[in-house]
Amino acid sequence: MNSSQNPTGAAACGEGTAGTAPVTAVVLNWHGRAHTEGCLRALAASTYPCLSALLIDNGCADFSPDEVRDLFSGAAYLRTPVNLGFAAGANLGMRQALANGAAFVWFLNNDAQPEPTALQELVAAALRPPAPAILGPKILQAVDPRRIDSIALDVDLRWGRVRLLGHDALDRGQYDRLSDVRAVTGCAMLASRAACIALGGFDEAFFAYLEDADLCLRAAAAGFRIAAVPPARVLHARRPATRGRQSAASLYYTTRNHLLLVDRH
Repeated sequence: MNSSQNPTGAAACGEGTAGTAPVTAVVLNWHGRAHTEGCLRALAASTYPCLSALLIDNGCADFSPDEVRDLFSGAAYLRTPVNLGFAAGANLGMRQALANGAAFVWFLNNDAQPEPTALQELVAAALRPPAPAILGPKILQAVDPRRIDSIALDVDLRWGRVRLLGHDALDRGQYDRLSDVRAVTGCAMLASRAACIALGGFDEAFFAYLEDADLCLRAAAAGFRIAAVPPARVLHARRPATRGRQSAASLYYTTRNHLLLVDRH
């Protein structure tokens, strides 16, 4: 059973094997109740035995603690008075997860639904030498799971461009091999305790968008390995928190953050 059914949570788990390393899934919600419910139900169906969850109502009040626990037994709940953005909200959850003894933090978009074995695959890959510290699954489009949403992030600093690798391609198994990559998306990013502590989480100056690419570039510079793990599969409904990929907010943050990423790296 996973720790959602185990009141002792991460304390009952160890750190040495793929079944016992405690993992906390950090999920941010901002006016996305229906998607968040699906995400928590998918987490509750995970086959991973040492999984706990933390939901952050990021500047909204879509849930109560009891409602969250009904969706994922034993899940923790935090509500922030204002929208902190993805980076700061995820960092808040990361700090609590680390304080509670998590060996890995699983940053998960609220519109993502992991398959039951996804986390098992990610942790197994993380514990195999040379032990990548940041890992991403194969992310498939929820509207058509035959199509890839992303395998990793394609980062080209010379042109200031970050793209989703494999986006919209039919999944013919062309990426079905664990591989070192430059960056993975924060949609379903698993990060080791060591990487979280060394890097301090996401750079909150980004607020939203490209904080995942920045984290991975900083991780690589610090000597951490980053890997794509295609046997782990996650469905992504792609609900932009800024209410549309062409909204004023999304255009502002993506444009600004591309420039910020190039400036930083």
